[in-house]
Order: sequence, then structure tokens, then C-alpha cells
Amino acid sequence: MDKKGEIALAQMRKAVQNLGGSTERYGDPTLTRFLKARSMNPEKAAKMFVQWQTWRASFVPNGFIPESQIPDELASRKAYLQGLSKDGYPVLIFKGSRHFPCKDHLQCKRFVVYMLDKAVAR
Repeated sequence: MDKKGEIALAQMRKAVQNLGGSTERYGDPTLTRFLKARSMNPEKAAKMFVQWQTWRASFVPNGFIPESQIPDELASRKAYLQGLSKDGYPVLIFKGSRHFPCKDHLQCKRFVVYMLDKAVAR
């Protein structure tokens, strides 16, 4: 990372602390992702990061979504993790023909977070 990037990371860490958040559990790649999303503006990135932390803590309080919270979505068998690609990235396959409008939108949102967390964990 270049000098400007390191300075932006340090400024972002301070801004997150000023907003009442913490960056202890997150490494430079995660914080850099937020900086890039906000055009390397540390203040905007810090605000977005703290909002994400708040959302994540409320939506996924245990740190993961248990399968017991998404039984209907899992039963539909519309998404599969198929190992890794040639480049080492997880392959996630969704079968659109098995997706029908959700009766419970919260369960549908949890399913998406569940599948993305599983893919990232690989």
C-alpha cells in the first residue's frame, strides 16, 4: 500500500473511534474496502464502517445465522456452494427456477447473508 493509503487508513481508524466504533477485529483489507467504496475519504468511510458494524450486530447477533432461522430457504435447494474456481475463489450457484417470491422477507434476507458468509468463509 502506498503512503497516501496508509495515511487514509490511520485517519479512518481515528474517525471510527470518534464515532464510537472499533477497528480492533478488522484488518487493513477490510478497512481498505470501505475506503475504496468512499473514494479514499476517511470520514465517509468511517461513517459507512460504523453503520455496517451496527447493522451487522443487529442482523447477525451471534456472528452467524443458524440454519434453524432459514429452514424454508434451505429446503428450496436454490443455492449451492461448489468448491473453488481455478483461481481459488468460492463458486456459489443459484438456480433461478427454484426461486419464488418470499413469504417471509426477513428469512430471505437472512438466507442471502448466510450464503455470502459461507462463501467468504471458504
